[in-house]
Amino acid sequence: MLKTSLLLLLFFMAFHSFSQCLTALSPPACSGTEPLVTDGEILTKGNTKWYYGSTITMSSLTLQGGVLVVCGDLTIDKFYMDSGTVFIRPGARFVIGSGIGSGLEFKGSCAIYNYGTCEIWRNLSLENNANAASPNIVINATSASLFKMSNQYFVINNNYSWFVNNGRAEFWGIITDVQSAAGSVCLGNGSTTKMAILINKVNNTYVAPGGNACVYVFQLSEFYGQLTSSPTIFVCLASGHTSSTSCIPFGCHPNDWGAAQVFTNCSGCGAITVLPVRFISFTASRNQNGNHELQWQINSDIHEGMFYILRSTDGLTYYAMDSLFIHENTPPVFNSIDKHPLPGKNYYMIRYTNPHTGMMTHSKIAMLLPEITVGFNLYPVPFEDKFFITCEPGVYPQKILLTDISGRNIRTRYFIRDGESSAEVVVLDKLQAGLYIIHMQTNKSLVAKTIFKR
Repeated sequence: MLKTSLLLLLFFMAFHSFSQCLTALSPPACSGTEPLVTDGEILTKGNTKWYYGSTITMSSLTLQGGVLVVCGDLTIDKFYMDSGTVFIRPGARFVIGSGIGSGLEFKGSCAIYNYGTCEIWRNLSLENNANAASPNIVINATSASLFKMSNQYFVINNNYSWFVNNGRAEFWGIITDVQSAAGSVCLGNGSTTKMAILINKVNNTYVAPGGNACVYVFQLSEFYGQLTSSPTIFVCLASGHTSSTSCIPFGCHPNDWGAAQVFTNCSGCGAITVLPVRFISFTASRNQNGNHELQWQINSDIHEGMFYILRSTDGLTYYAMDSLFIHENTPPVFNSIDKHPLPGKNYYMIRYTNPHTGMMTHSKIAMLLPEITVGFNLYPVPFEDKFFITCEPGVYPQKILLTDISGRNIRTRYFIRDGESSAEVVVLDKLQAGLYIIHMQTNKSLVAKTIFKR
């Protein structure tokens, strides 16, 4: 047990750097000759028992520092665990029943390593008695592992408690409470985590250091701290999802997903399967005209489908600004030009949609910083149906474009007098009150500013 505790501590220290998720201990072998656990048994420290054989339901079992190795299909109606370790081998199934009625609490030195299927029919909380030498650990160990608490809450309420998902996990809700630590939910590459309700009270509790991971929320989210600093987390929000605003007086921040890539009206993680290996490269650069040139290359095994060019000003919420259909004879290198970049930072991502399955694949994110611009003034602000532009001495307007914040062109008529640093712009479309963007090419640069319509 001392050796195991030291291993756990080393794993915890490595995990806490977020360079990778905590690694599950390998399950003991199961030959069918090991000592078999019995109904009602109490496993104390130093005792290891196995379950193998046909499907069975036991009335009760208690772990007080012992080890249970599940090799078959085992359900325990009343399961107690104040410390100890459960290993669920590949192909095995372990069900913690609802017979006790109250929730299951892990108070330190508790670990579940699931290589097969683990189902828990009670709320599970990782509580505040854990420490660095005796953490609470729940690991869904492989891409084939399934961890299910479909109608139950999973609560992390201690800064030495960790949940790792490398496969598929389903909950009614995950609550990362105020005592949880950053990185306490660690998601492996290709993993999917589904829940009705997500409540997050600490900054950056979710991390995905090893690659792309999907989180699907289909009912409600509530944030008192941003969810993640990992742009490799893709969040899928169902059409019925809402982010709580009733908690604002108490300090919550609706839709505070942090650096995650968020997709709304999303039917599930299968709809945004992230397979970046299909994108060999993706770059964004500024050309001499001030336009943003995007170029990407894909694997040659993509023969048909649609690319959507996505743009964002904050790196969180993306809008489609253009699309491109490809067919079997299309070369695998593609280009797109953003002729009207938005003020400030511009983030770009490419989405590929398979026309037969509807599955989506996303590129990495590319960002371009704003170009250093020569200033100009707008008046009146806000405007009604026209406004005026004045530039600095020696700067002369040449072309003017008005767009909404999504980049859609607004019809205008503008008047530029030769040799003057001013222009008059008349808006021809009927516009709603709100924010719009002026793009102007001068004799020195391409500039942009926002302007408000009354």
